[in-house]
Amino acid sequence: MELPRLELAPGLQAVGLGLYVKELSALVVADLHIGYEQALEAAGIYLPAVQHRIMKRFILKALDELEVERLILLGDVKHEFGSALRQEWSETIDLLSTLKDRGLRVDVVRGNHDNFLIPMLKRLGVPLHDPYLREEGFLLTHGHKELPLDAWSEEVRYVIMAHEHPAIVLRDELGVRIKLKCFLKGRLGGATLIVLPALSPLMPGTEVNTPNARFLSPILRQVDVESLLVYAVDMGSGVYDFGSLGLLRRLLLEF
Repeated sequence: MELPRLELAPGLQAVGLGLYVKELSALVVADLHIGYEQALEAAGIYLPAVQHRIMKRFILKALDELEVERLILLGDVKHEFGSALRQEWSETIDLLSTLKDRGLRVDVVRGNHDNFLIPMLKRLGVPLHDPYLREEGFLLTHGHKELPLDAWSEEVRYVIMAHEHPAIVLRDELGVRIKLKCFLKGRLGGATLIVLPALSPLMPGTEVNTPNARFLSPILRQVDVESLLVYAVDMGSGVYDFGSLGLLRRLLLEF
C-alpha cells in the first residue's frame, strides 16, 4: 500500500508526514525527537522504544516510492536539550548510517533540541545547516528563530519550516474527538510558506485550530494565521484539504 499523497504546491507534495520537493530531488521530514523514550524514563514514565523503528520504516518506504537523491532532516532530530542520551546516539547513528549506505545525500537543519548533535553528524560526514539551508529558491529552516536578513533574496520562492508540530482536533455532535497531524500552507512576504507536522509518533501535535491556540515560532507571528490552509494527514486513508485555519476555528466554536 502506497503512502498517502497530496499536491500542496507545484513540485511540492505531502507524502504521509513528509514533504517531497521535486526540484531538490529530496524528501523533507521534521521533528523526529529521537531518544524521547529515554527522556521520559528519566521522568518516571516508561514506554517501549518503538518510535525509531516506526520512523525509520516510514522514511525508507517514502524514499523507495519517490526515488529521490537526498533526505533533509528539518530540525529536532534528537530530543534531549542538555546532553546526548545513549538512545539518541545509537538510533541517530543507525538511521544516518542506513541512509548513507544507500548512497543518499543527507542534510540536517539545526533545531532547538539539537544540542550535542554535531559529533554524531561529523562521525558520518553529514552537514549541519544553522539556522537555515537555502538552495534553488527554497529556504528551509526549523522555525524556532527569526530568519536573519541575509536569509532573504528575490530568489526565495518557498519557505519550509517545522517546530510547531501542527495538528487539528475535530469533534462531532456527541463530543467524540479526533486529532490529526497536518501541514499548513500560507504566505510569508512574497514566498509560499509550508509548515511540516512532526514525524515522531510520540508527538501527537499542537492543536492549532482551537480558539486560544498560540504559535511558538517567531516566523509565524509575521503571518496571517487565519488564512493558513490546513492539510490533515491520516496515514491509513489520505491527506485532506480542510480549508483555512480561520474556518476550522469558527466551526469548532459552533459545536
